Parts: sequence; C-alpha cells; structure tokens
Amino acid sequence: MPALYSRILLTASLMLCASSSFIYAKDSPPSTQDTTKASAQNIVGGIAIKVNNDPITLYEIQSLSAKQHISKTKAQEILIANRLKDQEIKRLNIVADDMRLEQEMESIAAQNNLSYQQFIQALYQQGLTPESYKAKLKDQIQTRELMRNILLSADTASEETMRKYYDTHKNEFVTADQVQTIRYSSKDPKLLERAIANTTLTLNGVEKTPEKLKLNMLNPQIAQMFAQLQNGEFSPILDAGNGSYVAFLVQEKSGDNTMSFEEAKGIIAQRLAQDHQEQILSEYFEKIKQKAHIEYVRQ
Repeated sequence: MPALYSRILLTASLMLCASSSFIYAKDSPPSTQDTTKASAQNIVGGIAIKVNNDPITLYEIQSLSAKQHISKTKAQEILIANRLKDQEIKRLNIVADDMRLEQEMESIAAQNNLSYQQFIQALYQQGLTPESYKAKLKDQIQTRELMRNILLSADTASEETMRKYYDTHKNEFVTADQVQTIRYSSKDPKLLERAIANTTLTLNGVEKTPEKLKLNMLNPQIAQMFAQLQNGEFSPILDAGNGSYVAFLVQEKSGDNTMSFEEAKGIIAQRLAQDHQEQILSEYFEKIKQKAHIEYVRQ
C-alpha cells in the first residue's frame, strides 16, 4: 500500500510538532533499534522477512499485530515500511545527537511549564525512563528530517506554476523591511532555553542585547523566518558559530518589502511540496520498495 509510507512519516512528524503533549513518544511506531532489541530477546521466533538483509522476526510481527489489533499482513507491511525508512535515514546520514535530544526535551518541558526535573518525574510516572524516551524522540526527529529532505528534493512545480502562485498570492510575500529585536546569546543552549522560557530571569551566561535587523541584508531563509514571526515571539535557537548560540525576541516590525519572484521561488517550492506531501512521500517510498530486496523466509 503506497500510502502507508507517507502515513508513517507524517505521523512521526505530527507527533513531534505536538510537543505540548510530551508523552507522544510513548506510542510511536517501532524503530529498527526497538525491533532489533526485541528480536534478540525473542530469537526463538525466527526470521520471517529480510529487507535488504535486515531481519524481521515472527515475534515482531505477532507482537505488533496483537498490540495494535491488526492483521499479521498489515503488521508485516508496517515493519517493512519502517525498515525501509530506517535504511534511508542511515543512507542519508541523518543524525540526532545527545545535545539535540537534550535541547528538544528542555524545550518540551518549558512548553509544558515544567522544570527539567519535573519533566523527568512525569516520564517516570508514565512508565518511561529518560533513556527510552530519548530513543523514541531520536527516531521521531530523524523521521521528521527524512521527510523534510524528501519534500525539499522533490521536483513538484514548473516555473510557470510557481509564477502563477506568486502572482495570485503576492500578499504572502510582503514582509517588514526591518525588525527590532532583543538578541539572546549564550555558550550554553540549555541556559538559553531557560532564558526564553522565562524572560524575567537574569541568568549568568546569557547576554541580552537590543539589535535592529534589516531583512534585505540577511540570508533569504533567515529573513523569511523573521517575516513569519509575530511581535513577542522568539526565533528558534540558532548556531552562531564559535560555540555560541543565539535567539531573537521580536519586539517590533516596520516598513514594507515585497519579495521578488526569484527571492520567493524557494518558499513557493516548499509550499507546493507541502500541499502534495502525501503523494510525494508515497511515490518516493514506493520506488525504494520496488528496488529493495525483500525476502519472505517463512510465514
């Protein structure tokens, strides 16, 4: 079923975006790490399927079928799709290191008005350890990045289609000329997360500096990010180089600037890709499945 692959990717991405409900990692689809561990502990089940030589055991199929109340055939499809997804993540070298995971967890805690320690306690109350949560969070982050890579590499629109979109949606490309901000900077991204979560705090190691930014002087993608932020909102934490991290609190926007078609093309391509993302993801993974060596060892 071609749509299965896109649903797996879209589900993981939506779960990651819905960080206000931080227990989302608990019921994510099994990753290769999870299922490999399970198969090692239950080797008596034997290998049922090989996907490019990656094994899927009878135990995995039976467990997933029972847990999600689905047929064994459906469980096989899900496990095959997840193997192909994990293989693509590995092939494209998509990583989520410990610092990234800690930052995500700090951010999720802050969005739920919890301290980091309160967040960890909440995990334990839900039957999760920090290590198991990190493993599932890592899988979801990598899945989101894979989906983003697929969508950005998709050739979804001709020049004519993009031009038509630009001409009929010009108001979407009118941005402020300049933005008055407060620049938060630190060598420690965790401190920066705390400062963002509570702007009344004064923390050693976090500097706050007023800064006026002219958007036409910035990288187009960064300029677009500022254009989408509202007064009172923070930018994501950005790597400023030399071990420093920054975030910007938008205070006020002024002036009008209409992006040219050439400046807007990248944004238009992304929006058109998002409009057709399920089709793009389905076609992408169907091609991979056709090329994959899938061997059914036993039923």
